[in-house]
Amino acid sequence: MKDLHEVKNLDELLIYLNTLYPKYIDFDLKRIKKLLRKFNNPEKKISNIIHVAGTNGKGSTIAFINSIAKVYGLKVNTYISPHLINFNERIRLNGEIINNKLLFNTLFEVAKKNNGNKITFFEITTVACFLIFSKFPSDLCLIETGLGGRLDATNVLPSKKISAITKIGYDHEDFLGNDLKKITLEKCGIIKKNTPVVIGYQNKKGVKDIIIKNAIKKQSKIISLYKIPKNWKLGLDGIHQYENATIAVTALKQYFFDIDTKTIKKGLEKVSWDGRIQKINQGKLISKRKNITLIDGAHNLDGALALSNHLKTLKPQKWTLIIGMLKNKNAEGFLKILRSQIDKVFTIPINDQNLIYKASEFKKITTKLKIKSHNYENLENAIENVSKNDALLITGSLYLVGEFLKKN
Repeated sequence: MKDLHEVKNLDELLIYLNTLYPKYIDFDLKRIKKLLRKFNNPEKKISNIIHVAGTNGKGSTIAFINSIAKVYGLKVNTYISPHLINFNERIRLNGEIINNKLLFNTLFEVAKKNNGNKITFFEITTVACFLIFSKFPSDLCLIETGLGGRLDATNVLPSKKISAITKIGYDHEDFLGNDLKKITLEKCGIIKKNTPVVIGYQNKKGVKDIIIKNAIKKQSKIISLYKIPKNWKLGLDGIHQYENATIAVTALKQYFFDIDTKTIKKGLEKVSWDGRIQKINQGKLISKRKNITLIDGAHNLDGALALSNHLKTLKPQKWTLIIGMLKNKNAEGFLKILRSQIDKVFTIPINDQNLIYKASEFKKITTKLKIKSHNYENLENAIENVSKNDALLITGSLYLVGEFLKKN
C-alpha cells in the first residue's frame, strides 16, 4: 500500500485510510476524540443536530426529514452510512453530494494530522465530516450512527441535540451481541442528559420500556409522536415508512415548530431514497424485462418482514429472488419470511466483500426450506437467466443493491 505522500486521488486515499487499523470496527471513542482535539473539536461548532440511531429505518427517517426541510427552505447537511455507489454519498452539503475536490482535500488534511496513528476507517472519515460541517454551517444537521450508538464514532457530538431512535431489532450480532436488552442500551446510548428524544414504534417486547427508562434516567424529555394520517401519500413505498415518517416529522418540529401541515405533506410526498423498496423501470441490466423489478437493501429479519408486507400489497404473483448476503446475517431466517412469496432463488456473491454466504451454504438453506435455487457467478448472469415475464426482486444487502445501481 502507498504511503500518504504517494496518494494521488480519492480512491487511493480511501484505500489508504482503510489500512490504518487492523479491524473495520472497534468500539472505543478515545481515538476519534484525540484526533478531533487536533482540529479544536469541530463537532462542537455544529448546531441544530438530529442524531439518529436504530436497527432499521435510520436512512429513510433522515430522507424524510431532509425532504420536508428542503420544502420549508432550510439548508441541511447530512452524514449517512453506508453508501450505495460512491463514498461521497455519505456527506451532503445543503442536499448536494460532496464534490471530490473538497472531500479529498479534507480527508488528506485529516490523514496528515493523524500522522499514521491507528484509527478505524469510520472514525477518521467521521472526523473529516465534522470538520467539513464546521466550515459549511447549515440550518439543520442530520447524523446517522454507523453501528450501535453508545460507542459509535458519531457519539462524540455535543449534548445539545435531538436524539431519534428508530425500530430496534437484531442485526450486527457479531458486534452488538444477541441480547436485545444490551442492543437497545447500546442504541439509546446516543441520548444525552436533558435533551429531547423521539422514540419510534417498537415491535419487540420490552424495547420501548428500556429506552424510556434510559431517557428518564438522563432527564431527557420524551416527545409525543406526530400523527400522520394513513391516507397521506409517501414518496417511499412500504407501510413501515409511516413509522419512519412519524419520527422524522416529530424530530424536525422540535427545532422548527411552525412548519405547517401543507409543507410536511409535500415533503413526505417528494422524498426519494435509493435502494429502499425501489421500483426500477429502465437500465441496461433490465432493458429486456417486461414485468416489475424491485430492489431493496433489506438484510435482517425486520427488513425482510417489512419487504414481505409490501409485496402483499402488490399484484399477487410469485417472485424470482436474486440474493447475496454477508455471512454475519441470518440468511435462513430472511428467506423463511419471504418463502411463500418466492418462486425460485438465484444466489450470487457480492462484489468486493469477503465474508459472504457461499453457493454451497445458500444451497443448504434453500434445500432445507424447500425453495428452488440456482447459483450464478455474478449479478449480470443471474439477471440474464430470469424470465423477462417474471417479477424480479433483488435484495439481501445494501452492497448488492449498490452494485445493481452502479451497473444498471
